[in-house]
Amino acid sequence: MDMKTKTITIDGREYTLLRYSDEWVWPCISTYACGRGNPIYLGLLYLCGGDLGHYMDVTVNLPDCNRRAGCQFIDTNNNGEDILDWLEENGFGKRTGNCGRSGYCAYPEFNFYAGEAFHKYKASQDAHENGRQAYMRSEEPGE
Repeated sequence: MDMKTKTITIDGREYTLLRYSDEWVWPCISTYACGRGNPIYLGLLYLCGGDLGHYMDVTVNLPDCNRRAGCQFIDTNNNGEDILDWLEENGFGKRTGNCGRSGYCAYPEFNFYAGEAFHKYKASQDAHENGRQAYMRSEEPGE
């Protein structure tokens, strides 16, 4: 499948957007505050005017469920099963075949470490954050 991408610049930073449904989105990768290890958070931000706004949370944190390293549960309850296909087609990883349960819902486990796009977007965000922190430190007044 031919992945559609679009590169934009906001405040001097380049973003490579992906097509999801009828929107241009940017995968925002972080970690949840609670859970064993560093539970992966993936959300999608969409192009809204000249900025990025929250579109959807792809992952769901189930801190009481066991998951493998680099894996997280996908919120198919709110996003539908198609989100799994989109993640795989865009190179974010692979389904593991395992599920986590919460209430009456079962959430498929997804291995993000198996995805080249996951590592690419994560590295881009880490580099941006490190640069921002260095800039903020350089702006601090001396003692």
